[in-house]
Amino acid sequence: MNLYISPINGMIFVAGCVIGYVVYRHSKNGQLGSATGDPAAAIACAVAVVTLLAFLFGAAGGPSAQAGEGGSPATPSPSTSTYP
Repeated sequence: MNLYISPINGMIFVAGCVIGYVVYRHSKNGQLGSATGDPAAAIACAVAVVTLLAFLFGAAGGPSAQAGEGGSPATPSPSTSTYP
C-alpha cells in the first residue's frame, strides 16, 4: 500500500521539525544544572508551526482537497436521473 503525501504537506512537516529542533537546542530545561533543551516546549512549538502553516497553505487531506480544478465535486445532472 502506497501513501501519497503532497510536497506542500511534506515541506510543512519538515519546517515544523526544524523549528522544533531549533527551539529544543536554544531552550533551557527547568531543572537546575541541566543544559539540555526542553522537549515539551519544542514539541508544542513544532505543533503550533505545523498547524499554522497547514491553515495558511490550505493543506488538507479530505475530499474537498481532491475535488479537482472546479472547486466542487461533480454532481449528476437532472437528465441522468433513474426515475421515469
